[in-house]
Amino acid sequence: MEMSERRTESRDIKTEYLTALTSQIRCRKARPLVEEELTSHIDDQMEALMADGMNEEDAMKESIRQMGDPVEVGVEMDRIHRPRLDWKFLIFAGLLSIAGLFLQYEMSRLAAGAGFAAPSFARQLACTCIGIAVMATVYFLDYTFIGKHAPALWTLLTIFIAGASLLSPTVNGSHSYMQLSFYLYVPVFAGLLYRFRNRGVCGLAWCLFLFILTLALGVRFFQTLNTAFFCSLVFLIMITAGILKGWFQVPKKTTVFLLWAGWILLPVFIVCVGALNSYQLERLRVFFSSPTARAEYDYVTGSILKLLSASRLTGGSGLPAQEMLPSMSMDYIFTFVVSCYGFLAGAALVLALLALIVKVFRLSARLTNQLGMMISLGCGCVFAVETVHYLLANCGFSPMAQTYLPFFSYGLRASLITYVFSGLLLSVYRYKDVAGEIRSFPSLKITIQKEK
Repeated sequence: MEMSERRTESRDIKTEYLTALTSQIRCRKARPLVEEELTSHIDDQMEALMADGMNEEDAMKESIRQMGDPVEVGVEMDRIHRPRLDWKFLIFAGLLSIAGLFLQYEMSRLAAGAGFAAPSFARQLACTCIGIAVMATVYFLDYTFIGKHAPALWTLLTIFIAGASLLSPTVNGSHSYMQLSFYLYVPVFAGLLYRFRNRGVCGLAWCLFLFILTLALGVRFFQTLNTAFFCSLVFLIMITAGILKGWFQVPKKTTVFLLWAGWILLPVFIVCVGALNSYQLERLRVFFSSPTARAEYDYVTGSILKLLSASRLTGGSGLPAQEMLPSMSMDYIFTFVVSCYGFLAGAALVLALLALIVKVFRLSARLTNQLGMMISLGCGCVFAVETVHYLLANCGFSPMAQTYLPFFSYGLRASLITYVFSGLLLSVYRYKDVAGEIRSFPSLKITIQKEK
């Protein structure tokens, strides 16, 4: 009976101390994380002291004494664990948005001056404002809801895309203009990977099943392979990261090798067995042909090569880019910049986008929260894949398909994808010291003093 009373008293002492400590933390979301971590520290100290001969009650009192004053420790924890705004990313995103609007204004002005139907700059300005409002909303929503409700979000997104594809008109036999919406699966897939972690081979099998099912639905809805292919690359990078992090308790190198080998060899197998139609084979032949060979029968590739070859280090090329390139404001922004302002301006555009991508990947690499790491990795991969594809297409190395340049491309869908992902990245940074798995606190040094 006496032993039970001592244990109850010890628990009361610890509860009173932790209550006083966590009440100093203003962010309620951080309190359970801090309480669990500090409880672990107190228990470890108490066990060490009991191993040296102390009774349980005295060991608990001593371990709490060594932790320090609850108010002082709580204030320190409040300083460490509070929501933070990534001002550098926000300012950088603002500058890219302004640069994107400037280029859209210039393209609209030049096209109108040449007598062409110019895209509405006012519409793009409205799309950018809507995107920024969405970014702010996502930022304040807290990204962890993706991990909690990933299956429901996947279902709702699938219903939305299926309904949109059924109700919207087809253009040239497909819904290619809707493809960018497919990238919304990326953060949802990050949540699914997070939900199935620590479930071994079974968890990995479920992730692969949803991976294949999502891509199959994308091809069915959009009637095109472009975004589904790039999305499969992003998904595979995310799965690889999860495996290397030990999420699924499988042989890492062997599993990763088999996944990538399967992803690479499957298209080869499909071609070899004759599963493609003649026009699809012709598209593949065109895809792998050189830009100069393709320019002989492809007007767009020929125009791109002419504009780039006539461009100078600075200044305009002297050729009317607005007359030579259709959909300039969506698909050929880089070519327009080089043609009108020179290669240095084009290099500045590339460096700005590269800095954005590096910033996102650095955030992902430094996060201790596994869900935040996976979401930021997925967003960074989308920005990187689409930027590389866009630049290759603008240099004539890849036939133009539905793609976009983050912060620069025209249209509401492009703006929404860019700013939804930016809002998620800001939210991940905001809660990086608040939400997630238990982590160590390097700023709080706790030592165990043994009585002599």
